[in-house]
Parts: sequence; structure tokens; C-alpha cells
Amino acid sequence: TASLTFNFVTINVNLDEKKLYSHKLSAQIYDKNDNEVKNVLPTSYRETVDISKLSPYVKQAFIDVEDRRFFSHKGFDTKRMLKAAYKNLLSRSFKEGASTISQQLIKNTHLTHEKTIKRKLKELKLTAQLEKRFNKKEILEKYLNTIYFGHSCFGIKAAAKFYFDKSPAEL
Repeated sequence: TASLTFNFVTINVNLDEKKLYSHKLSAQIYDKNDNEVKNVLPTSYRETVDISKLSPYVKQAFIDVEDRRFFSHKGFDTKRMLKAAYKNLLSRSFKEGASTISQQLIKNTHLTHEKTIKRKLKELKLTAQLEKRFNKKEILEKYLNTIYFGHSCFGIKAAAKFYFDKSPAEL
């Protein structure tokens, strides 16, 4: 019945590759004299960076903090999932998370942040599709280009500029 439930919940769930790519978002704001107002929201757009332009320290830092076994699993870290499930069972809540970088990318681009089993099942299906279509380098690049860093910064390029006034390669 678990398989039946999974299939029912995820029947119309499919990876939309367009959602995995950030696009520069911009808005032109004009004053009453039809003059463009500049630098109103200087970091409120998404800029992408090729992963080859990133410092190896940046890539490794994210892997170390978010998903140590990123290069050895196929989208799911079973050990972390079992440990989180056990802790959640003990606390009778969804306090613990065990999402991999691949799962976080899917959650951030395709799903809501609600903590429900239904959302998690959809996340599992989409993550499996993601891992079949893209290699780890591509997944990490997409993740780093879509993650929200606060202060209207989406992606590592906007965050590097806003927080450190540096390019991602200089981090």
C-alpha cells in the first residue's frame, strides 16, 4: 500500500527543468516625469555563475555543511533520513530534516516549504528525476545559483557581491 500511496500522491508530479534555472529579474521604475529610477533594488535579482568560476573552497564549504555524502549518493542520504525519522518519531514532530542538496534544490524550485508527508513524497520523486537528468556538478551549480541568502540575494553571485563586495571566484 505504500507504493500505491506514493503513486497516487505523485501521479502528476514531473520535473520542470525551466524552474532549475535562475533568470535575471528586473523591474524598471519611473518617476512622475518618466525618468527611470536607478538602483532601487540593486540585489533583488538572480544572477547565475558557472560552477567552474567558483572557488573550490566555496563548493566544498556547501557540501561539508549541507550534504557531506553529496557525491556518493543518488539524491538521497538514507543514513540521514533514518536518523531524522527516528528523532522525529521520538519528538512526535517534524523538527529534524535530512534533505540533500538535490532535495533542497527541488524543494526551493518546485515545491512549498510545508512540512508534510505529501510534499516529501513529491520531493522524492522529483529528486530521483533530477538525479537521472543531471550530473552532480550541474546539480551543485543549479543549487548555488538558486539558493536564497537573505537581503533579496538569490544565488551565490548576488550574495558574494552584497555581503563581501567580491565576485564568487574571489570568495
